[in-house]
Order: sequence, then structure tokens, then C-alpha cells
Amino acid sequence: MHGPSEKARRPLFRRRKILIRLAFIPCLVALAAGISPPARSQTVPTTLYDAASGLTNISVISAMQLPTGHIVAATQHGFFFFDGRQFVPFGPAQGLPAGGVGVGAALTGHGDLILAYADMVYVAYDGATATTPGQLRFRPIEGGRPLGHDSHRKIMPWHDGLVLTDSDRLLFIHKDATGEHIGLLAATLGMQGDPLTDVSALHADGDTLWIGTNDGRLCAVSGAALRCPTLPPLAEPRRMEAIVQDRDGTVLARTLHELVTVPRDPAAAQVEAIPHAGHQYENYQHLLTLSWSPQGALVTQADDDELAIRAHGTWKTMALDGERSNAPLTALLFDQQGALWIGRMGYGLARADGFGILETFGRRDGLPSDVIWQMARQPDGPLWIDTDTGLSALDTATNRVVRTIDQPGFFIAADRHGGIWQAGPEGVTLHDAQTDWRHDYPVKRVNQVLVGTGDDIWLLSDHGAWLADAARRDRDPVAVPGLSGSYVAGRIDSGGTLWLLERRRLVARHPDGTTTVVLPEWPLATFAPYVIAIENDHRLWIGGQGGLYRVTHDGDRIANVTFHDPATIGNDILYSLMIDRLGRVWAGSDRGLNVFDGRRWVTITEADGLASNDLDQQSLLEDTDGSIWIGTSRGVSHLLQPEALLAGISPQPVITTMELGHRPYHGERIAFTRAPLRVTFGTLDYRDAPRIRFRYRLEGVDEGWNETADGSVRYPSVPPGTHHFMLMAFDPDRHQQSAIVTASITMAYPWWDSWAVRCLIALCLLLAGYGAWRIRVGLLLKQRRKLQAIVDRQTREIRAAHQALMEQSRLDSLTGLLNRGAIQSCLQSCLAELPATTPLMVGLIDVDHFKQINDGWGHLTGDDVLTEIGRRLRQGMTANDEAGRYGGEEFLVVLTGEGATADRMQALCRSLGGTRTPAGMPELVVTVSAGIATAGENDTWQSLIARADRALYRAKAEGRDRVILAA
Repeated sequence: MHGPSEKARRPLFRRRKILIRLAFIPCLVALAAGISPPARSQTVPTTLYDAASGLTNISVISAMQLPTGHIVAATQHGFFFFDGRQFVPFGPAQGLPAGGVGVGAALTGHGDLILAYADMVYVAYDGATATTPGQLRFRPIEGGRPLGHDSHRKIMPWHDGLVLTDSDRLLFIHKDATGEHIGLLAATLGMQGDPLTDVSALHADGDTLWIGTNDGRLCAVSGAALRCPTLPPLAEPRRMEAIVQDRDGTVLARTLHELVTVPRDPAAAQVEAIPHAGHQYENYQHLLTLSWSPQGALVTQADDDELAIRAHGTWKTMALDGERSNAPLTALLFDQQGALWIGRMGYGLARADGFGILETFGRRDGLPSDVIWQMARQPDGPLWIDTDTGLSALDTATNRVVRTIDQPGFFIAADRHGGIWQAGPEGVTLHDAQTDWRHDYPVKRVNQVLVGTGDDIWLLSDHGAWLADAARRDRDPVAVPGLSGSYVAGRIDSGGTLWLLERRRLVARHPDGTTTVVLPEWPLATFAPYVIAIENDHRLWIGGQGGLYRVTHDGDRIANVTFHDPATIGNDILYSLMIDRLGRVWAGSDRGLNVFDGRRWVTITEADGLASNDLDQQSLLEDTDGSIWIGTSRGVSHLLQPEALLAGISPQPVITTMELGHRPYHGERIAFTRAPLRVTFGTLDYRDAPRIRFRYRLEGVDEGWNETADGSVRYPSVPPGTHHFMLMAFDPDRHQQSAIVTASITMAYPWWDSWAVRCLIALCLLLAGYGAWRIRVGLLLKQRRKLQAIVDRQTREIRAAHQALMEQSRLDSLTGLLNRGAIQSCLQSCLAELPATTPLMVGLIDVDHFKQINDGWGHLTGDDVLTEIGRRLRQGMTANDEAGRYGGEEFLVVLTGEGATADRMQALCRSLGGTRTPAGMPELVVTVSAGIATAGENDTWQSLIARADRALYRAKAEGRDRVILAA
């Protein structure tokens, strides 16, 4: 019904509503004027539990609640208990018949649960403390002897026993050391004869038992005494059907048409007619009952699906919503949370949502339409309600519509002169609250009507703001200078400042007429403001599409902007916003009503009794008594007690049944089975049951928590051992979570998994393993010897190959001397490792004119020359000497110790000179030049070679074939 913004200046959700409904307004007005239904009693929203909820018989006769919170319902086909999700039948598994007419259930003073059938009574001991009624075991009283068949049987706990009617007898069930017994009540009390006959109603008051009879008597039984107060004449039929007492001890009894009141003091009894109590229950008088609501109102049945409610001495009627029928209402039960349960013959058991806390008004109550736009309280007058097809005045003292004006509108306000301002599709109309006078003003496309200070009436529209004077009805509204924008909504604070939502901006118009753009844009770019509310002189709340902002300001200066995102609120688009006198924030949307009390958000929905989750624009109003009026698309709801609905009720999860295969399981140790496990559960906080979700896990099976909205879970199998099924309930609308409840599953290990079998298997495995190990060891040893021989041989080969590779990596392949890297590394090691006193000399030797040898005699000859030089160097080396090929035709010689002298280096170089070529080249003589250097104290290998290299260059420069010692 609502939607996002179409344009910044005009919300689509309002335009869509207006356009759609304008087409039907003429028809609806005609319908309202011509064939609108007469005003009827208020409707009570209900949730019906029928066959789909497990009630295989939907003719409920009575209902009661156990201390655990379970509802027990008696039907024409036995008893059922409610676990918060489903009704579960009592039957043979609990020792009860599969069927039979259930009449009533009650707890005795000993805590025993008694179920009364039309012809038999059963008892279960400790019924008040059973975790789930499905675990109870019943047995028939008095050995199973049937009573007389009495489908009208009444029962009442008294004196730690139970009084019950049996046709024309009054019986008493009492307990002694041998069990429960049934006897005549008169004989138990020591009365002469049996004056307790023809009883039709029962009520216990301490030691006194009140009885009502078929002939209209009301008597008190105390010990052996019987006292019957004098009653005024009663209308026929005079049969007493229900008895209760108020807090003052006044006894109230009901007949078909009347209520009898017998005060505790000597004052005379009184009789008053019950409204709308006609002839519907003439055949069902035994189903009539009286119940006290938690608010102290007396509730009973009336004709045509209605309840008659008596509070503060006055009556009103309320009808159940849904399909209207002539089926009688049977059980009336207020549960521990104050919710009313109503039996409907042939329909099931209904729970009234928000009974006594929420009232709902709509067309059935005299309003012209169920689509509510806005409400306005006339000072000291009725509540005016603007709907799609007309404007109505509701007298909230009598809950009756006292006037209807057949003119549709969207926004209204009430001034202090008895004027009702209504903005509709054709403009603004001022109605007189007492007469038919009206006046139309040509201001269209109005989005809000505000009552200002004094007689100021502000009209906020798509094309500016207009100001009217409530005291001068003959004057048209005038445009306000400086306010020519498009205004979605506005509010006036106590200082007279008008706060406006202009497109996406927040604008303040001060009493002196100045205007300030306080907030040009919102932190969330997609946020579209629709509604505004004022908490105090320094705090505003602005809601719309995308969430809700709390704006703290100091005049025109913004101090803080706090965002409440949709996930926290519970809705993403807000159409209504209000701050009540306690500072609570009320935000309406098309998904319910959200309330913030400063700590947490709570969502109110149809499950709580709201007429509809679809709230209309600006449709919240706090009344003078603190109650809240809520306009929806299906009527206006009146929240009488906000605190009662907002009070937190912790979820109460219960595990109803556990089944292994198709057999019930109650936590006992069982033999091993691979049958599936099925667990059913629910919650006993019935008010919030429709939105409750569950988290569960089975230890040893589930790795983490699972979530479900259903009331059951199935495991294909459960491993042996002890496992704990853990369950908790949570309410996402109220942000509440329950404590964890658990149930244990203990399954024996299979025979093949016993300790004896395990030990035997382990022993056999050990023996087999030992034998295999011995065989394996023998094979491994043999194989190991073979492998060792192979490894030794291959190791020798690898070492030899490695040594060859190492040598090859260090030697020059042509000369057989060390290569450059190896001779350089050798020189570095000598410098680093030899003591400073050990002599060390290097010689850098170069073959003279080696390029000419290569060019003249070929590279092979050059190679022969280098090879020969290498051979001669190796011959001339001692153990402390090293030589290597340093470059192409250069050689580096390192001498250490006593042989590191210039003379020895000279002799070594002479052994290289004069080298002739191989045979065939007698004219080729090879000479060498050398530069030698002795290592000093601070020499490095680089500096030492550099000095030798300079000496070599000198030798070449001086004519070659000589050795020069570096300085």
C-alpha cells in the first residue's frame, strides 16, 4: 500500500494511495450513505487453532492451563494439550482412551491432574510439575468403574480434592493412602440425606463451596451447613450456569439472560440483564461461563459470536473477527500472560490477540471505512477519525460513532474553537464540530495540517505553506512569505519554531519569520525523509525511506545526527512518527508498529492484536490518558495499555515429544538402534508465538547451532552414547532470547561395540599383528641387506663421481691448473688464514705475443703452448705452491712459506721461457713476462694482484721476456 519516493517534493506512497482511492470515492460515499451496515459491537482479532493445528475434533468444551503453561482442551473426542505450536492429543500412550467425550480438566490441591470424561474420571499424579503433559501417565479412578453418562458435567477443585456433578448427584474425589476415591459429597460432609442435587454450577471460595441449581437457587456449602440467600425473581430459564467471585467477595452467578450479584455483606442480591443474551444458548446453557480478565472485567458469552464484558458497572459487547456464525462460544480462559482463549463450537480454540490491551474500530463499529488516514482529538470532545470515505466523531467514553460527515480526506486537525480542519483531494474544508456548517478553502495538495500557537493553523502543501486563523473562519488562508517550497511534513516546537521537511532538506522557520536550512543533506545519500517528530527543544526525529535519524540541535546548529538503520528498527520505510509523553518513539510502517524506549526496539504486529500491519501516513496519536490511537488500512486500533504490550516476556521454549523411530522416548537408556530421532518443541509464551524462532543443536551430531521456525526437527540416526539436545527460542521483533532447555538421549553401544568385544578384537588384532610383524621383519631384514649392498656400491660410485666433478669444477680443462675462481679463492684463503709472519708472493705471468701465435700458427698451436706451460708449472710447484690459469694466456702463481722469494719466482718463470713449438715449427720460440708482488701487512687479494699486474705491465713495457718485482 506504500512505496518509495517518486519525486523529492512529493512522496509516492501518498500519491499512489490518493490516485487509486479517488477513483472509488464516489462509489464508496454512495455505499456509505445508502447501504452501510449498522453499527455493531467492537471486533476482537483472534488467532484460530483448528484441525490444522492438531485439533482432530474442533468442538472444544472447556479449557484450562497447567502451571507449566500448557493449555489443556477438552473436546468431543478427548483431550489435547498445546505446546505453543500444535495441539497434541492425549491417548493410550498416557493411559487414556482413544476418544471419548472430554468434559473438563482440573488440578487438585495435591497437584494431581484430573481429566473428567462424560462417563469416566482419570488422574495423573504430579501433573502440575510434569515437564510436558505428554509424559504423564493416567489411571482411572475407582478401578475404572464408569460413572453415569453426563456430557454436561461440571468440576471444581476443593479441599485438596475435586467436586463434580454426575447427573443429579454431587460427587467428591478425594485422596488417601490407597489412592483416589469417589463418593457422595453430602456423605463426605456428614449431611443428613443428600440435599446437594440438581446442581448446575460450582465455585470454590476457601472452605465454602457455592453451588447453583437448575431451579435458580444459589447456595453456599460450608461443612454440613447449607445456606441459600434470597434472590430477586429471575427470568426463565432460571438455571444457574456459572459462578465467580470478585475481590471483595461478592458472588456473581449467571443464568441464560441475567447476572445475579450477591454481596458479602447483608445487602440484598441484585439482578441485571446481560446485553445481547437472547436465545442462542437455550440448548447450550451448560457451556455458559464467567471469567475475570486481568484488568478486572467480567467476561461472558452473548449471542452471535459476541462477548459481553462488564467493567465498572457498565456492559459492552465485542464480536470475534472472521466468519460470523451462530456457533456457541464455549470455554473462556485467561492464560498466565493475560491472553483470552475462546472455544468456538465447530471451529476450534481461538486466542484473542491483545484482549483488554488493544481495541479495534472499523466499519462494523460505525466508521464509514476501514482505511484510516488520521485522527485528531477535539478538546473536551470526541475523537475525529478521517477515512477514505468520510469523517467520523467517535465518543471514546461509549465507543460509539456520534457523527459522520460524508467527505473523504487525508489530514485533519482540531482547533480550540470547535473547528475540524480537513485536507482532501479537492482542497481544505473547515467543519463545525456541532453543526453542519462548513467552509471550503482553495488550498490543494496539502500534505499536513498543523495547529500552531494560539489560533494559527498551518497548511503544508506541495506548493508552499499557508497560514489560517481558526478564530476568523471567513478569511482564507494566506501564503507564508519565504515558504514557497514543497513540504512533506512539519512540526512546531514549544518555542514556536516550525521544522519542515522540504524535499530532502531540514528547514527551520523561526517565530520572527526568518528561515534557515539547518540540514541541507543527510549522511545517507539514499535517505528520503517523510515524517518528523519533536522529542524536546533540542532533539528531533526524522523518518522515511531508509531508516530513522535522531537530530540533536542547538537552534540552527546541528550538534549530533544518530542513525537507526532498518535492521535495528525492523522496517525500512516509515510512514508515521510520534514521541509520547514518556519519550518513547513510535514509528509506523507497512510491516507493523515499531517502538523505541531508549534501550531497544519492539515491533507490534497483528499477532499482538493490531488491526493490520499496514499503518497509514501520519496515523499515530497519543490521547490525553496516555493511550495510543493507531490508524491502519483495516481500522483504527486503540492501545489502551502501552506498557502491558511493550513489557518484555522472555520466550519459554519446551520440548514436547521425542521419538526414536515411531516409539516415544523419555530420556531413558535404550538399546542401540539406527532409527531416526524426531524432536518436537514449541513455546509457552503464546502472545509472541507466531514470531518466535528456534535455535537448536544435538551435541555430538551438529557442529553448531541450527535455526528453524518449525516446531520439529528430524535426525536420520543418533550415534551411541549420551547426547544433549539443546533448544532456545528468540523473538526477532522484541530482540529477546530464552535460556537453553535440554533433553538427554542415552543410547547403549551395540554388542559389537562393548568393552569385552573390543578387548577380544584388540587381542586378536595384536596377535595377528605380531605374527605379521615377525614375517615382515624377516623379509625386511633380507631386503635390507640387499639394499645395503646396493647402497654401498652406489655410494662409492657417487663419491668418486662427486670428487671428479669437484676437481673438474676447480681445474682448467686445457692446462690442468686451477681455474680463475679456484686460484682466486686459494689466494683469499692464504691471506685470511696464514699468519702475518708467513711470506706470501704472487706472480702474474703472461705469454708474450700470444695473439701472434694464434694468428700465425693457429689456435691449436696456441692451445699446445698453454698446455705445455701448464705442465711445466705443475712440475715446478711444491706442496705450498699453487698455480692457476687467470685469463686467456695469463697465469697466477701463489708461493707461500720459505719458497716465497723473488729468486724462486725468477727461476720458475725462466723454466717457462724459451719454450719451443712441437716438431715442424722450429722457428717459434715462446717467452713469458711476469710481474711479482710480495704480500704486505695491509694487502688484500685485490691490492696484491693489482701490484703484480702493474709490475707485469712494466715487464711488457721494458721489452718482455723478463720478471719485474713490484715495489
